[in-house]
Amino acid sequence: MWLEALAPLEFLMDQPAVEKGQIGDWRWERLPSKYPVLFYYDCRLFDQGSKRHRWVGVLKISGPDGAGFLLASFLNSNGAVGAFYLVSTTDVRLLNRFLEAVRVKKRNDERDGTISIQGFGGPDVCLSSEEDERLVLPAALKQDIEEQVFSFFQQGELYKRLGLRHRRGFLLAGPPGNGKTMMIRHLARQCCLRHKASAAVLNIRANTSESLIHNFFSYGAGNSPALLIMEDVDSLTRSRDICRSFLLAELDGLASREGILVLATTNNAELIDPALVHRPSRFDRVWHFPLPDEELRRTYLQWVLERGDESLLRRLVRETEGWSFAYLKELRTTTLIIGVSRADGEWSAEHLAEGLQLLSAQFQAGRKNHAVTDEMRTVGFHKE
Repeated sequence: MWLEALAPLEFLMDQPAVEKGQIGDWRWERLPSKYPVLFYYDCRLFDQGSKRHRWVGVLKISGPDGAGFLLASFLNSNGAVGAFYLVSTTDVRLLNRFLEAVRVKKRNDERDGTISIQGFGGPDVCLSSEEDERLVLPAALKQDIEEQVFSFFQQGELYKRLGLRHRRGFLLAGPPGNGKTMMIRHLARQCCLRHKASAAVLNIRANTSESLIHNFFSYGAGNSPALLIMEDVDSLTRSRDICRSFLLAELDGLASREGILVLATTNNAELIDPALVHRPSRFDRVWHFPLPDEELRRTYLQWVLERGDESLLRRLVRETEGWSFAYLKELRTTTLIIGVSRADGEWSAEHLAEGLQLLSAQFQAGRKNHAVTDEMRTVGFHKE
């Protein structure tokens, strides 16, 4: 018998140096087998400095009442480790008892301060269970997104009672650096903590395969309630290696699965296939994250700068028109670095003005595709 991939089981296959352990009342130990003990590294993760790998072999699982079974991890035909597990029993109740103990352990680990999001095509994402970012967005936008996402996981029974399919898709669109990824992290953190949702992220690259996408959606189907995250989804729809009909079929195939929320982002909504964004059964809602207006720039700058007079704040708000939140955040970072590099170690209005000048030049250069001018040649490594 086989089990489809379950995120809570991964820690068993990610501890090559540990020979035995305990999960609640259950014990596990590694067994020697004719199948060689192998460790599979994803070279793409290795290039990013990740030490993540998957162990292949057999575990002996022993229950509190003496019952037990063998559990094996293997490399499947799609080249994935941990996508499925083989078990030596057909006793579904026994397996469910064990898996519940594993889920309890996962929840306890999350309460200890870490939330793990399963990565497909890249490393897992680990989030602190405490909010460590501040979202500065239009109030109506933030409220609408939170209500739609949180109510999805809160009201599963209501969906069923009303005869609605418990599957939705949301798309966050807009220019880079304006809070889409921060909002994703905020939503993922809350969905995992409040509603015990599983979460997975598809790391889209040039060589993303259809089999990886299939495993990604299969993970959500086997671990509901689940939050499936797809960043920069426009790059996926333009890939030569991904058949349009295949992607649409995967999304449509989720319609019969319960408890799955797909959350995607794009910097270029106009490049996405209309079949995705103009059909509610795939992405039911699309929210636009605009560049911050004057009010939002003032709110953000008051927060990140912490101090400063009103005239300085007005100047900053005026001169940062058209800047993204990422640029505003970098203004604070640049100012603090300039201040620390000076003898006093404290930033001042002069340091802020210098940082503003540097970033304004970079901002204008970006608009001109970073063409280098004689004035800019005096900045950085080329300065004499």
